[in-house]
Amino acid sequence: VIIAISDFIRQQAIDEFGFEAARVKTVHLGYDREVFYPTNVDNLLGLRERLHLPSRFILFVGSIEPRKNLLRLLQAYQLLPTRLRREVKLVLAGFRGWENREVMAILKKLEGDVYYLGYVTEQDLAALYNLADLLVYPSLYEGFGLPPLEAMACGCPVLVSRVASLPEVCGEAAAYLDPENVEEMTAELTRLLEDGSARGQLATKGLERAQLFSWERSAREHLAVFAG
Repeated sequence: VIIAISDFIRQQAIDEFGFEAARVKTVHLGYDREVFYPTNVDNLLGLRERLHLPSRFILFVGSIEPRKNLLRLLQAYQLLPTRLRREVKLVLAGFRGWENREVMAILKKLEGDVYYLGYVTEQDLAALYNLADLLVYPSLYEGFGLPPLEAMACGCPVLVSRVASLPEVCGEAAAYLDPENVEEMTAELTRLLEDGSARGQLATKGLERAQLFSWERSAREHLAVFAG
């Protein structure tokens, strides 16, 4: 038996390698409920000061690598209306991946508007989700997508790509974008940044959606496969 972390990956395994469908099982990932949960932002002032975070920001979480689609995200951010760009910054958290020279060069040019934090601890990451206006996750390919799940668990609205496994993980609790359409990305960012009510609705739906996933459930489903 082969275990896949999403139905999307399960289907790819069947299609690409010709595995028998009955031999490939899906067991979704979970998240640490003791780390990722809604927190009163008044308790996070220390982290805001330590990381020199802006008062309002869009958050991206992930490694700096081509499939994360950061070049288009940076283009979309620069196309935001001037007043919004002045008020809302872009914060990136994640280690330097690979093939990232162009992205890193743009980050240097956009210093002051775009903050690159590098790798952060899980505790700091949970705080970032709680502080952010929204998480944007414009990946071209994902096998699962832990950051949107963690963000939803913290009550952070999520805007994700309409591709790969992301609709499977986020369901109706996310706003969606075409990851190859910069203009649509800008339009969705603008809409959500200007509409607090829409962000609130997404946050509520996200908290409910996140409850469907846990490491305990993942462990039970693994055991069920092993018991076969």
